[in-house]
Amino acid sequence: MKGCGQYLARYAEPEAGLAREQLCASEKKGRWQYGLVIPVYKEDPAFYRCLTTTLLKQHAALLVLVVNQPDSLPGPDADNSQLWRNLMACTSPCQSGSHLELRAIPNTDSDVLLIDRFSPTRQIPKKQGVGLARKIGADIILSLIDSGHINHPWIYTSDADAQLPSNYFSALDGAINARGKAQPAAAIFPFKHLCDDSAIGRATRLYEQRMAQYVDGLNRAGSPYAFQTIGSTIAASAVHYAQVRGFPKRSGGEDFYLLNKLAKTGPIYQLPGPQINIAARQSDRVPFGTGPAISQLLLEKDLDTAQIFYHPQIFIELKTWLDAMPMSQTRPLEELPLSTAARQALQAIGATRAIEAARNISTSTQSFGKHLHTWFDAFKTLKFVHHLRDNGHPNLSRDDARLELR
Repeated sequence: MKGCGQYLARYAEPEAGLAREQLCASEKKGRWQYGLVIPVYKEDPAFYRCLTTTLLKQHAALLVLVVNQPDSLPGPDADNSQLWRNLMACTSPCQSGSHLELRAIPNTDSDVLLIDRFSPTRQIPKKQGVGLARKIGADIILSLIDSGHINHPWIYTSDADAQLPSNYFSALDGAINARGKAQPAAAIFPFKHLCDDSAIGRATRLYEQRMAQYVDGLNRAGSPYAFQTIGSTIAASAVHYAQVRGFPKRSGGEDFYLLNKLAKTGPIYQLPGPQINIAARQSDRVPFGTGPAISQLLLEKDLDTAQIFYHPQIFIELKTWLDAMPMSQTRPLEELPLSTAARQALQAIGATRAIEAARNISTSTQSFGKHLHTWFDAFKTLKFVHHLRDNGHPNLSRDDARLELR
């Protein structure tokens, strides 16, 4: 596929070449319609059984499971070892190579590619964590798309705690076809955590509301980065994925940073459906994100008073800055119609230098705006928001945040 060769040759993980040249070399072109990658760490086999009786039974898909663990552990995790044995027992052998196993899924046209990154000498560096695990799987799918073994040029990514609907693949097909020539860099499925009235369920529901508040605030402010960044819900265009050099090798936040890069190469399409349901659970698999946030909320004496919601004034300040951004091409930051707090936040994250750089390389107002929006990306937006939070607009409880909106 055009644009993928250089990435695969220079930046892809070794497993991508191994899967393409050894395990799948004898498979006919177009063997699979779709490719889906799921990183797996300390998971119960139930997620796999669910996939094989629903989604994978309806399509010819390649499921890439990267069974992984950090190298900070003394030995293979017992849950990983048990999962690997179970997966080997309930599938049929196709091809083997090094630490990869291509297996047929009985009673389906789909197959599973098992990647062992949990055994001694194969464990993932702690600091690279789930980012490297996702990258390994996504690089394999990209390589097989490039070789013609996978038909659809999209890399689907999810997690073991996500329930993928039966029209998961076909929904994206329909949405992309409907858009015509305006092909997005990525698509994001809507999601909802399955929350009961337990402490974990209530904490998860609250945190989901907080995630929604942040994206809604960005949207109201007019930010081009107003989208959720949940690894369970992302499908990336193969060409765009290669263009941004794949998933960052990080122990957390890899989904956020991938989408941040992809958004600079094309639109991020937020699908209207179908909804992905995600289990509400505690998790220590990553150092930050939903799992650790839930664990932290469970320490609160009263969830109703937990101060995790951003102050609405922050998004008003953000909108003011985004509206004033074009003026900065000809006016210094000090003369823009901004509050002192917003101006200090921008100075703290390097806006003065960024504006000067954009002026020097821009030939028009349009190109200036593009350069500055590329600089003031999702990460810089988050830093701007956090600076305001830490300097005059502290977090609020859910009810207080609602009162501020009135």
